[in-house]
Amino acid sequence: MQKTFLALLFLLFFKLHSFSQIKFSEETKKYIEYNDSVIVFKNALLIDGKGNAAKPHQTVIIINGKISWIGDDTKAVIPKVAKTIDLNAKALMPGLVMLHEHMYIAAPSLEFGYYNSRPQPVSFPRLYLACGATTIRTAGSIEPFLDISIKRNIDSGKYPGPFIELTAPYLEGKNSLYADMKELKTPEAAVAFVNYWADQGFTSFKGYMMIDKPTLKAAIDAVHKRNLKITGHLCAVTYREAATMGIDQLEHGFMPSSDFIKDKNENECPEKPDYVLSHINPRSDEARKLIRFLIDKKVIITSTLAVFEAYNSSQPTPSLEFLSYFSPDNRDLYLKVFTQIKSAVAPTDDDRAYANNVIMEKMFSDMGGLLTVGSDPTGTGGTIAGFGNWRAIELLVESDGFTPLEAIKIATLNGAIALGYDKTIGSIETGKSADLLIVDGDPSKNISDLRKVQIVFKNGVGYNSKKLFESVKGKVGFN
Repeated sequence: MQKTFLALLFLLFFKLHSFSQIKFSEETKKYIEYNDSVIVFKNALLIDGKGNAAKPHQTVIIINGKISWIGDDTKAVIPKVAKTIDLNAKALMPGLVMLHEHMYIAAPSLEFGYYNSRPQPVSFPRLYLACGATTIRTAGSIEPFLDISIKRNIDSGKYPGPFIELTAPYLEGKNSLYADMKELKTPEAAVAFVNYWADQGFTSFKGYMMIDKPTLKAAIDAVHKRNLKITGHLCAVTYREAATMGIDQLEHGFMPSSDFIKDKNENECPEKPDYVLSHINPRSDEARKLIRFLIDKKVIITSTLAVFEAYNSSQPTPSLEFLSYFSPDNRDLYLKVFTQIKSAVAPTDDDRAYANNVIMEKMFSDMGGLLTVGSDPTGTGGTIAGFGNWRAIELLVESDGFTPLEAIKIATLNGAIALGYDKTIGSIETGKSADLLIVDGDPSKNISDLRKVQIVFKNGVGYNSKKLFESVKGKVGFN
């Protein structure tokens, strides 16, 4: 009786809801493996993204890009019109939701002493999708109109890539370290800046290192007035000050925090901000009180361990496979910087700051804070989209001490919650979008099995991960 009812329900649903397909370009079609109105995954090792133990022998039914049924293989009713995929015990898990990403790679100029930003409108979106990131939030734009164009082309089906939540150009203050950022010198300028970029379609903002308290406060209020969100990579303003103002999120764990500087000058960034954390006790009452304050203010923290590992003396030697994705000039520069870092006498200030940061990230999560994760694909070119995302999640386990299931939740459901999309993405539940990954392994036990992603489903359309990766070999740095 139950099976008959379910069969009729599926049939009715299918008839009443025709699959609204995007008209994909011929270029995008090259990477699409599945594009069917009804898809059934059977014999799946189900990892739901909510932190629950993986379940074997599960069936998941997708209708019109939505998850319509989940349950044991023995209880499934397969619609006759379905495209059935036998996973043979491979893992099925939610698409990754990564919250500190960029559409550019930043390669330091050894001659001029500042960063050269190189847009990656083709390679980065493909690498994000290939690694399993179905949703990303950029964390500061260098070429804002190019970012808008990238998103528009992906959403229309012209090019493959993830869903992108766009962050506007950086809200920076006076005396910026970066030549490609506008310096906002007054609160009024910050308000005008927020309103202009919100009108262009940006839904997120980011306060940057040199912004002062009055300007940041004006920006926060202007962002919230538009019902949007603002994060920060701060220095002149402390974490506690920003949380008091109402900031929604803070980037890079606790690495940039200037809260622990003795006799800090108001609205000033220390000469070596990245080294402050190397000289503190991360388990001190002072550190714990800051963490509790942030949690009470409902501030979200984004971990970006992969980009900081790139500056550590302990960073692993890059594989030939990884290096093959760089353009020749970017590869040579990266290897030169890598050699310089590896030759340093350990432990360096970077090593000590990293060690203290991971302790504080874990404390933040254990005390009830919402921790998310991103790759920040900059870092001398050593952290790039895709590979950087995998490494950032691995480091949640290797460095922070989370279990693989906890790390997966941070990289899926927690990210969706932070974006306000947890009703539609972030976990495998009925009614949610079919943003799913087929993984040839069990990342719930071995987090590095994430590197075995085979098919990435975005809104029920399945993309071949290997083909996406292969399409950009040797191009990172060029495009």
